Amino acid sequence: MNYKRTMFATLIFLLALPALFAQDVVTKDKEKDKEKSKETVVVKDSAVPDVPVRVQILLTEFNGTLKISSLPYTLFTLASAPHKRDHNVQLRLGVKVPIGTNYQDVGTNIDCAAQEFENGAYYLSLSIDRSSVSIRGPNGEEAEWKPGSDAPAPQPILRSFRDSFELVMHDGQSMEGTSAVDPVTGHVLKVEVTLNVLK
Repeated sequence: MNYKRTMFATLIFLLALPALFAQDVVTKDKEKDKEKSKETVVVKDSAVPDVPVRVQILLTEFNGTLKISSLPYTLFTLASAPHKRDHNVQLRLGVKVPIGTNYQDVGTNIDCAAQEFENGAYYLSLSIDRSSVSIRGPNGEEAEWKPGSDAPAPQPILRSFRDSFELVMHDGQSMEGTSAVDPVTGHVLKVEVTLNVLK
């Protein structure tokens, strides 16, 4: 009797195996389809093209209402789509100035990153670092040392301006980023930014 029961149970198990195997295959196929659909979504998002933009930065220095200097810079970068990696562009421009027995780096450093925002706007992250050497002019007034001038005195005044700021701008728009007063000379340094989308 026990032998018949064992044989009957074994027979039922063997008959059920194909159905169980088929169910397992169907489940795995469904999981594969889900993974494929996820991959398709990721590829679709990453295919959004970055937008080429031109960022113009103008550093202007005033003594009261008198414009002393105007330094324009132009950077080209890509405005990345939201949630994508920023493209960070850098500009390094300067000279090494002899001060005593050493040389000091003097010039302008700019870092810029752009990203698409909402409603056709663009988000800009900017960092500006400008340094200069002040010397006494022929009438005793303070002036900025320029290449070609006599070497500055062993202990000149080193001026520096550093600023990091963020702007949300539209194509063709210009905005004033920063306005600061030099505590020694009283000169005003203004930063103006213009954004253009390149077609």
